[in-house]
Amino acid sequence: MAGGALIICLEQELTLELIRAIAALKPERVVCLDEGFAGNDQLKANAVQTFKTKGVTSFKTV
Repeated sequence: MAGGALIICLEQELTLELIRAIAALKPERVVCLDEGFAGNDQLKANAVQTFKTKGVTSFKTV
C-alpha cells in the first residue's frame, strides 16, 4: 500500500472479520461509521487494538 493510505469503511454492520481484513491492508488511516459498531463497545475496543497492531496511526469513527 502507498504511504498515507486511507480506508473509509461505510459498512453499517461491522464484524471482527471485516476489521481484520481492513487491518491486513495496513492502511495508515481508517475511518468507520460509528453506527457500524451498533453500540458494541467491545468490538470497537478490539478494532482499536487490531488497527494499532497493524500500524494504523489514525482510527476514527464518524
